[in-house]
Amino acid sequence: GDNKGYVWDAETGQQLLILEGHTDEVWSVVFSPDSKRIVTSSADQTARVWDVETGQPLLTLTGHTDNVWSAVFSPDNKRIVTSSADKTARVWDAESGQLLLTLTGHTDDVWSASFSADGTRILTLSFDNTVRVWDATNGQLLYTLSGHTDTVRLARFSRDGARILTWGNDN
Repeated sequence: GDNKGYVWDAETGQQLLILEGHTDEVWSVVFSPDSKRIVTSSADQTARVWDVETGQPLLTLTGHTDNVWSAVFSPDNKRIVTSSADKTARVWDAESGQLLLTLTGHTDDVWSASFSADGTRILTLSFDNTVRVWDATNGQLLYTLSGHTDTVRLARFSRDGARILTWGNDN
């Protein structure tokens, strides 16, 4: 389709690259921590990894069976976590594209997933009104935050990993 991303020079505003390949709406775009790659997620049920210098697609992460709402790199650039309308989050090897873990248990769309700053834990938030925290190494569920009475919109680890902030539409 007519689905394109652009990379721009932040100093000059010059257009550097066009990213093409997704076949449906793109929901999230983010640079890797080392700024060498980009990961995008899409309604085409994939996430894609791109080279920042060339704009070439490096990997297509396939396996989700519905919209991929978000995709982010781990702090060490080595893994990617995706979240999907298929009620799962998945952890991938960012070099090979191999699926490493599937995080299952949410009963509705997983809207976003992110790593803690030290890369040891993963936070998922779902339209089932819960936030879950997982061991990023083995995919084990550590605990569920279930205080919200309506959709949780945002969830983040603090930089030091000591706190989690969640925000929702509670009345």
